[in-house]
Amino acid sequence: MSVGAKSTDELRRRRSTPAEWSLGFAVDGPAVWVWSTAAAVAALGDPPRVTRPPGELYLEDFVEWCAKALRADDPVALRVAAHGMGETAPVLLRDLNAPRTVRNRVEAVRAALELAVAPDGWADDLAVLLAVAPADDARVRAAAERLARGVLALLRERAPDVDPQPEIGRYLADGTLERHLGLA
Repeated sequence: MSVGAKSTDELRRRRSTPAEWSLGFAVDGPAVWVWSTAAAVAALGDPPRVTRPPGELYLEDFVEWCAKALRADDPVALRVAAHGMGETAPVLLRDLNAPRTVRNRVEAVRAALELAVAPDGWADDLAVLLAVAPADDARVRAAAERLARGVLALLRERAPDVDPQPEIGRYLADGTLERHLGLA
């Protein structure tokens, strides 16, 4: 449960921006009015819904977190970067899977772990990267490497145009991203 007071304009604005915590999934959650005006009810419904669009796809961000994790030379840097990988990977695979909406952060993590179209070992590796499964540094590093290899290979095969940025599709297709990460 979350308690907050927002203006109708703020609620409308939020409905147009992805939730940072949703791992790229669309959000649709219940809400209740504590106090409202007729105009607010007309604009947002009764009961109101907390809806937010899915997050944007940025392969570049995932590759940046991968580079940081794979090159980390201390446990804190490794785990921070691994967590960044875990947060940016699900959105890249989202459109290869059945549409999902989530209501909260826990549902977002569960939805990400349950993606059917994902690299081998996805759920175990993602759980390690998101720190929802216990792991020593060696296991975190191994999970980061497997997930980086698996996600890039899957995207090259099934969604080479996942990121609209110029040239990144070519770098995905020709192996430049793996070479950059030291995986090739």
